[in-house]
Amino acid sequence: MSSEKNFFKQVKASLNKSDFIQKIENKYNSGFPDLIIINETLPLFIELKAPIKGNRIKLEKSQISTHLRINKNNYISFILKNDPRTSNAFLFDGYSVANAIVLGQEQPCFVFHGSIAQCIANCNSLAQRKMSIASFSL
Repeated sequence: MSSEKNFFKQVKASLNKSDFIQKIENKYNSGFPDLIIINETLPLFIELKAPIKGNRIKLEKSQISTHLRINKNNYISFILKNDPRTSNAFLFDGYSVANAIVLGQEQPCFVFHGSIAQCIANCNSLAQRKMSIASFSL
């Protein structure tokens, strides 16, 4: 079983039973984040990254484009990278990573490191903050 498949199972196991999770496996429209989770706030668009050599997050051009478009439409996307040393994960802002790649800059630091459940809770907090800012600017 692939590392990403195991990681997905860990993410799914960390959610509440009332949460809705959908794994996206679309060969024809590549670039869309691996998961949509709907629980407390806005939909959470999450790209899963299994451990890879080095600390850089690699995104395909279509993934970069999608993270930028999600942000442009006042939603928020995330990259959840499995920590190979523990059962924890690193949470990154998808827009920040994609934008840094486009601009040729150093990739931003993770926004949170902890258990998968804590990372998802952090996603909800960040989505709520973004929703508050977006509704305030209307």
